[in-house]
Amino acid sequence: MNFRQHAIWVAAFGTCLGLAVISRDAQACGGEWYPEVMVDPRIHGVAQAEKSLASGNRLAAAASVIRMMPHIKSLKSKPGSLVGRAERVLAVALSRSNGMLSISKEVPSEARAGWQGTKDGESSANLAWSVEILKRQSDAKHDDIGLKTDLAEAMSRVPERRSEARALLEDLAKRDLIASPEGYAALASLRSQSGDSDGQKLALKRCEAMAKSQDACVARS
Repeated sequence: MNFRQHAIWVAAFGTCLGLAVISRDAQACGGEWYPEVMVDPRIHGVAQAEKSLASGNRLAAAASVIRMMPHIKSLKSKPGSLVGRAERVLAVALSRSNGMLSISKEVPSEARAGWQGTKDGESSANLAWSVEILKRQSDAKHDDIGLKTDLAEAMSRVPERRSEARALLEDLAKRDLIASPEGYAALASLRSQSGDSDGQKLALKRCEAMAKSQDACVARS
């Protein structure tokens, strides 16, 4: 080996050794080297759950969140964080399902807890959790009209919160700020309960004008 060949070999060996020091994943010199990249699969999962909810598939959205975060009730979150986004998806899905999620085929039995709402008190507890989550997030983001709409919609399904829900929805409606067709559907239901049939019809028209599917405008108790 002449001097030039020796110098090239030393440089190559030094480069390989440096990579081995930098990364625990470095293979033997001459093999391939891949940097270790850790990607949280929940990032994509929560985004997909949000898309499912937006397209009207609330059960798929809820099931996805529960599979990813089965202990979500015990997690601490901030609005806009990954857990906060997952909480919002699940809270809205619960609200729109009246606290009862038919997820037996999508979620393992050990992760379902009381989310199905089939036992006494579970659906009420689920709705209360939904309101609690959306209220906390809405209070933290005062200018988020979408959160206010989701909160009012959830409260409209809790008998003792319906007057509060209507006051919030009527205020948003006056300013043309109700952010979802489901929000208008909730307002229509609340107006109907108070005997305001004309107001109910107006709210339903606004719902139908916004909705991609008329299922969003079907009255729910």
